[in-house]
Amino acid sequence: MSNGHTRHLTVLDLAGVVYSSGKVFDGLATGRLDTENFLRSGSLDGVTSRSDLALLEDLRDVAQFVVDSVGTPITAAYVRAVNAKITRSGALHPGQLRTADQGIGVRTRYGRHEPAVLSDTGLQRLFDESIRGDDALDDALSLFVTLARAQPFEDGNKRTALFTANGFLAGRGASLLLSIPVDDNDPGVADTFNDLLARAYVHGEAGPVKEMMRRSVILFDRTTEAKNPKETVPDRHHAEPAAEASSQATRGYVRFPELNPKNRPDPEGDPPGPPSPSPER
Repeated sequence: MSNGHTRHLTVLDLAGVVYSSGKVFDGLATGRLDTENFLRSGSLDGVTSRSDLALLEDLRDVAQFVVDSVGTPITAAYVRAVNAKITRSGALHPGQLRTADQGIGVRTRYGRHEPAVLSDTGLQRLFDESIRGDDALDDALSLFVTLARAQPFEDGNKRTALFTANGFLAGRGASLLLSIPVDDNDPGVADTFNDLLARAYVHGEAGPVKEMMRRSVILFDRTTEAKNPKETVPDRHHAEPAAEASSQATRGYVRFPELNPKNRPDPEGDPPGPPSPSPER
């Protein structure tokens, strides 16, 4: 029998979420370790621009919000609060739903995507329709794609969707987090992700982007060290790659799984072009 105790989610557990979303969606230039150090201590080592600092501060604050709000129901008000923190330094109206007269949409290589505007009631309905069963990870993936595709805000929709989905996972007590597929040595990974997300936007093809994200989940141990050092505390929430979780995951450090190019979803021979959809910031 284990003597371990449940460990609560921390901002540092979300370092991989902060880094991957900042890197892929906003061109964050600060490295992984420097991002983690910033979240741990506020260190500015490796933070080389004001824009990076503003972005990291917004992402740190929304990570703290997710941590502080574990157990809070995911409502329209929750999603608004996430967006308000994420876009505090970049949007004219943080946390406010976009309006039809703003004409805000997303340009992709498959065409422009401008979904209908939403009310608070419509936003809540999107969440309720995304949560279908007992598989928390699948529900979180559906929530991410659905919210991102709906583009309810004038800015920061993908980041808002990502942190909302992770707030849902944290509330379910899961020992995993959604991150954005990224490989510092292969920009094609992020481009493939953006391409698949654009297909979900324009053509409603959610399966491929959800599967790519499923292979990039971050695992972390929700248990503290057992009193008996010889005992191990199994984590029943670990997903299929759990056997690969290193000592980094055991001590709560994030993993950044590499995506093997031969297993990468096929972009179907699309001509080279800018990552799609275009950045929101």
